[in-house]
Amino acid sequence: MWPMSSRPRIRVPVTLDPDLVDYVKDSLGDGDLILSSYVNDALAARVREERRRKALLQVHVSRARETVDHGRVDRMMAHVKQQLKDVPGFSDEAAR
Repeated sequence: MWPMSSRPRIRVPVTLDPDLVDYVKDSLGDGDLILSSYVNDALAARVREERRRKALLQVHVSRARETVDHGRVDRMMAHVKQQLKDVPGFSDEAAR
């Protein structure tokens, strides 16, 4: 469950797919309060998942930065730039 904010809730007009509204009504019952609560919970779950993925990505980025072999990367980039020189119409500016 999403942590409750101390701020008052905001009424926001939204447009929903009728099939989604029918699903909620069929599953949980009719009523604006039920639909509002369902949408709020679904949005909160989405935010939690995005935050979880962002944190996981940061862990991977940090780990990659700690273990990168800069010398190897420099050698690979030099090799790529050398190969690109043979591509007709390729400018050296794009390789930087």
